[in-house]
Amino acid sequence: MIIDCKSIAQDVKNKIKNIIAEDDYAPILHIYQAGNNHASNAYVRGKLRDCEEVGIKAELIKLPENITEDELNRMILQNRIYEEANGIIVQLPLPKHINPKNIIIPDELDVDGFNSTSPFQPCTPLGVMKIFDSIGYDLDGKNVLVCGQSDIVGRPFVDMLIKRHCNVISVNSTGSAMKATAFGFGMVDVVVSAVGKCNFITPRELDQVEVCIDVGINYDENGKQHGDCSEDVYEMEDIKVTPRIGGVGLMTRAMLLYNVCVAKYGEEKMGEVIG
Repeated sequence: MIIDCKSIAQDVKNKIKNIIAEDDYAPILHIYQAGNNHASNAYVRGKLRDCEEVGIKAELIKLPENITEDELNRMILQNRIYEEANGIIVQLPLPKHINPKNIIIPDELDVDGFNSTSPFQPCTPLGVMKIFDSIGYDLDGKNVLVCGQSDIVGRPFVDMLIKRHCNVISVNSTGSAMKATAFGFGMVDVVVSAVGKCNFITPRELDQVEVCIDVGINYDENGKQHGDCSEDVYEMEDIKVTPRIGGVGLMTRAMLLYNVCVAKYGEEKMGEVIG
């Protein structure tokens, strides 16, 4: 069964829109984009549309491909002096000569949860947790396999699952042996895959699995977008699975809006949005 992430994300956006409508001043988000990457352009367009829909004032700061790390950092910190932004994000992917770990975003504005010291939870794992809650899936005591150990998805997601009393197995993008062992013993109730490898998860491996969350994004030689799951996974009827397109990405964007509003209004006021 395909999980209707579109409806879940829309519900989040509707609640955010109602909260912002009660305020005289809209939250402000600054989006920094370096270069003209095709995928990056698509992500930014989606974020700008979402902001407009709910009433967040988004400003896109387009920067040249050859901007240096120091120049980018100076722009971010200088603009903070003159602009009252509630949140700042730097759109990925960045040009190859820029190391994302060297980009400086003040913690109080880091609404992507980019820094380990950010007060905001990273948007993708937060969105996945909202999916579980929205479909009424009780994570308590479940065995969860998390494939991928990135700083903004895999690792923070493991922490969130542990707080929900899950038993978590974490493997990196090359952890096929551990993945096979976990499936082989039939010990997996939930799979979350965020490795960016086509056909990394197949129906054969999901025989005893109840929920599969496909976070991965990759493209074939024809430019078609794929998830980590093989195409036939999405046709399985005895498992809940997020769609290849219109799935976790929509939830990630919705949680960005949520974090921007948390930055302005505080968690208590925004508590009703994600429960």
